[in-house]
Amino acid sequence: MKRKLRSSIFIYALIQIIFISILINGCSKKREDKTVKVGVTISNAEDKFISYIFSEMEEQQKSYGNKIEVLYLDAKEDEEKQKEQVRYFIEQGMDAVIVLPVDTGYTNEITKILTKAGIPCIYINRYPDEFMKNDQPEGIYYVGSDEKTSGVIQMEYLAKLLNGKGDVVILMGELGDNAAMLRTEGVEKVASKYPNINIVGKQSAKWITPLASSVVEEWIVSGRKFDAVASNNDEMAIGAIRVLEKYGKLDDVIVVGIDATRDAIEEMKAGHLKATVFQNSKAQGRGALDVAFKVVNNQAVPQNTWIPFELVTPENYNNFIQ
Repeated sequence: MKRKLRSSIFIYALIQIIFISILINGCSKKREDKTVKVGVTISNAEDKFISYIFSEMEEQQKSYGNKIEVLYLDAKEDEEKQKEQVRYFIEQGMDAVIVLPVDTGYTNEITKILTKAGIPCIYINRYPDEFMKNDQPEGIYYVGSDEKTSGVIQMEYLAKLLNGKGDVVILMGELGDNAAMLRTEGVEKVASKYPNINIVGKQSAKWITPLASSVVEEWIVSGRKFDAVASNNDEMAIGAIRVLEKYGKLDDVIVVGIDATRDAIEEMKAGHLKATVFQNSKAQGRGALDVAFKVVNNQAVPQNTWIPFELVTPENYNNFIQ
């Protein structure tokens, strides 16, 4: 009798284990089969490099088929609009939110909104200021590059082109964006090692080509002398090139940029741009969407995905044409 009782208990326990296993596997399969809904808010779709990130994200979305659904919104350089878009994503029941910040100094509010809602947030391209001062909260991720490194790479090459001697002006991006500050810091850090290289001017042109042209023209008209332009991005570098061409000074002034956009490579092919620093828009755009998908599906991912910069020169630009 006892033997039969023990046998019955064993069979019952085995059935329970099988049932629980089926339940767990069923839930896991259900999670994998569920379409992941992702909201993406970008700072400005008209920015050339950001448009590349946006395009790569769309391409990566196609590779997932119907496993992922993405809603893209453009904040048009408006911090309040970006916060409204984040709240809208929460209302729409998004599983994850990707943010390319308008201003890295105001991301703390976005972080708080999404943390409170329990929704994973993936910042992309622009590293939030708050994480440079405080610990990065759980559930908050970053995909991008170390911005200061790009400035260091840029200025190290420029110093060689100048043979360690010359006056340099810096075209800065949006002052509220830490990418502009860090890239500039990288340039200044390297320049400080050369006693005969002087930074004789720096001004924000907000990443924009026409505004960069206006800034450089103002420098020229005011009589400021400089041997090189270190630009925080390629769009502003192209703005500098246009004005230097206008005043017949392009052969006398070295222009270098950052990002390695298609337009910048064309300027390099023409002999106008002497160097740029490749920032991998493909790795950033696709990487951010991958992180969002994996996090929602409870797959392990690093909290920060760092993507390296690479120097682009007239000798190797063919490697970066795509």
